[in-house]
Amino acid sequence: MKNSLAPAKLRLVQVARRRLDLAEDDYRSLLMRAGGVSSSKELSEAGFRQLMDLFAHLGFQSTSATANFGRREGFATSGQVAVLRRLWRDYTEGDGKPAALDKWIEGTFGVAALRFLPAEKAPKAIAALQAMIGRRQAASRAQHAA
Repeated sequence: MKNSLAPAKLRLVQVARRRLDLAEDDYRSLLMRAGGVSSSKELSEAGFRQLMDLFAHLGFQSTSATANFGRREGFATSGQVAVLRRLWRDYTEGDGKPAALDKWIEGTFGVAALRFLPAEKAPKAIAALQAMIGRRQAASRAQHAA
Protein backbone atom coordinates (compact mmCIF):
# COMPACT_ATOMS: atom_id res chain seq x y z
CA MET A 1 0.00 0.00 0.00
CA LYS A 2 1.50 3.31 -1.11
CA ASN A 3 1.24 6.22 1.28
CA SER A 4 0.58 9.83 0.66
CA LEU A 5 3.24 11.51 2.81
CA ALA A 6 3.98 15.01 1.65
CA PRO A 7 7.30 15.43 -0.18
CA ALA A 8 8.46 17.79 2.61
CA LYS A 9 8.05 14.99 5.17
CA LEU A 10 10.00 12.56 3.00
CA ARG A 11 12.78 15.16 2.69
CA LEU A 12 12.75 15.66 6.47
CA VAL A 13 13.30 11.92 6.97
CA GLN A 14 16.35 12.08 4.70
CA VAL A 15 17.69 15.20 6.44
CA ALA A 16 17.38 13.46 9.81
CA ARG A 17 19.05 10.34 8.43
CA ARG A 18 22.03 12.37 7.17
CA ARG A 19 22.35 14.49 10.32
CA LEU A 20 22.30 11.40 12.52
CA ASP A 21 24.87 9.77 10.22
CA LEU A 22 22.90 6.53 10.26
CA ALA A 23 24.35 3.44 8.63
CA GLU A 24 22.06 1.87 6.02
CA ASP A 25 21.23 -1.14 8.22
CA ASP A 26 20.45 1.09 11.22
CA TYR A 27 18.22 3.33 9.11
CA ARG A 28 16.30 0.37 7.66
CA SER A 29 15.90 -1.09 11.13
CA LEU A 30 14.39 2.18 12.38
CA LEU A 31 11.99 2.27 9.43
CA MET A 32 10.87 -1.27 10.22
CA ARG A 33 10.52 -0.50 13.94
CA ALA A 34 8.60 2.74 13.44
CA GLY A 35 6.36 1.88 10.55
CA GLY A 36 6.87 -1.73 9.58
CA VAL A 37 8.27 -0.64 6.21
CA SER A 38 11.58 -0.88 4.38
CA SER A 39 11.38 2.49 2.60
CA SER A 40 10.38 5.94 3.80
CA LYS A 41 8.11 6.21 0.74
CA GLU A 42 5.95 3.49 2.31
CA LEU A 43 5.49 5.22 5.68
CA SER A 44 2.04 6.10 6.92
CA GLU A 45 1.43 9.30 8.87
CA ALA A 46 1.56 7.34 12.12
CA GLY A 47 4.78 5.60 11.04
CA PHE A 48 6.26 8.96 10.11
CA ARG A 49 5.47 10.38 13.56
CA GLN A 50 6.97 7.32 15.26
CA LEU A 51 10.09 7.53 13.10
CA MET A 52 10.52 11.22 13.92
CA ASP A 53 10.13 10.37 17.62
CA LEU A 54 12.90 7.77 17.26
CA PHE A 55 15.09 10.29 15.43
CA ALA A 56 14.47 12.84 18.20
CA HIS A 57 15.44 10.24 20.80
CA LEU A 58 18.70 9.75 18.87
CA GLY A 59 19.35 13.49 19.02
CA PHE A 60 17.84 14.88 15.83
CA GLN A 61 16.45 18.37 16.10
CA SER A 62 14.77 20.05 13.18
CA THR A 63 16.44 23.24 11.97
CA SER A 64 13.20 25.05 12.70
CA ALA A 65 13.74 24.25 16.39
CA THR A 66 17.45 25.02 16.65
CA ALA A 67 19.72 27.85 15.71
CA ASN A 68 21.56 27.56 12.43
CA PHE A 69 24.70 29.57 12.89
CA GLY A 70 25.49 29.63 9.16
CA ARG A 71 28.94 30.55 7.88
CA ARG A 72 30.59 32.95 10.27
CA GLU A 73 34.12 34.09 9.72
CA GLY A 74 36.44 33.05 12.53
CA PHE A 75 34.02 30.64 14.21
CA ALA A 76 33.54 26.86 14.05
CA THR A 77 31.93 25.72 10.81
CA SER A 78 28.47 24.17 10.77
CA GLY A 79 30.14 20.81 10.07
CA GLN A 80 32.37 21.14 13.13
CA VAL A 81 29.37 22.15 15.24
CA ALA A 82 27.47 19.09 14.01
CA VAL A 83 30.41 16.79 14.83
CA LEU A 84 30.71 18.31 18.30
CA ARG A 85 27.00 17.81 18.95
CA ARG A 86 27.16 14.19 17.75
CA LEU A 87 30.23 13.48 19.88
CA TRP A 88 28.53 15.07 22.89
CA ARG A 89 25.49 12.81 22.35
CA ASP A 90 27.85 9.83 22.12
CA TYR A 91 29.77 10.85 25.25
CA THR A 92 26.61 11.45 27.28
CA GLU A 93 24.94 8.34 25.82
CA GLY A 94 22.13 10.47 24.38
CA ASP A 95 21.36 12.30 27.62
CA GLY A 96 23.47 15.42 26.98
CA LYS A 97 21.58 18.65 26.67
CA PRO A 98 22.87 21.54 24.51
CA ALA A 99 23.21 23.66 27.65
CA ALA A 100 25.49 21.02 29.19
CA LEU A 101 27.64 21.04 26.04
CA ASP A 102 27.84 24.84 26.26
CA LYS A 103 28.90 24.55 29.90
CA TRP A 104 31.64 22.03 28.98
CA ILE A 105 32.82 24.32 26.14
CA GLU A 106 32.96 27.24 28.56
CA GLY A 107 34.82 25.34 31.26
CA THR A 108 37.28 23.71 28.87
CA PHE A 109 37.89 26.43 26.28
CA GLY A 110 36.82 29.62 28.05
CA VAL A 111 34.12 30.36 25.48
CA ALA A 112 30.58 31.12 26.64
CA ALA A 113 28.83 28.71 24.24
CA LEU A 114 29.34 26.43 21.26
CA ARG A 115 28.14 29.15 18.90
CA PHE A 116 31.09 31.33 19.95
CA LEU A 117 33.75 28.62 19.57
CA PRO A 118 36.61 30.04 17.48
CA ALA A 119 37.60 28.10 14.36
CA GLU A 120 41.05 27.33 15.75
CA LYS A 121 39.59 25.77 18.91
CA ALA A 122 37.03 23.55 17.15
CA PRO A 123 39.52 20.79 16.21
CA LYS A 124 40.80 20.79 19.79
CA ALA A 125 37.26 20.43 21.13
CA ILE A 126 36.59 17.57 18.71
CA ALA A 127 39.82 15.82 19.73
CA ALA A 128 39.05 16.34 23.42
CA LEU A 129 35.60 14.77 23.12
CA GLN A 130 36.98 11.88 21.07
CA ALA A 131 39.58 11.28 23.79
CA MET A 132 36.92 11.43 26.51
CA ILE A 133 34.83 8.86 24.63
CA GLY A 134 37.91 6.66 24.15
CA ARG A 135 38.78 6.79 27.85
CA ARG A 136 35.21 5.89 28.81
CA GLN A 137 35.22 2.95 26.40
CA ALA A 138 38.61 1.75 27.66
CA ALA A 139 37.44 1.96 31.28
CA SER A 140 34.29 0.04 30.39
CA ARG A 141 36.32 -2.69 28.65
CA ALA A 142 38.69 -2.91 31.62
CA GLN A 143 35.76 -3.15 34.04
CA HIS A 144 34.17 -5.95 32.00
CA ALA A 145 37.48 -7.82 31.78
CA ALA A 146 37.97 -7.73 35.56
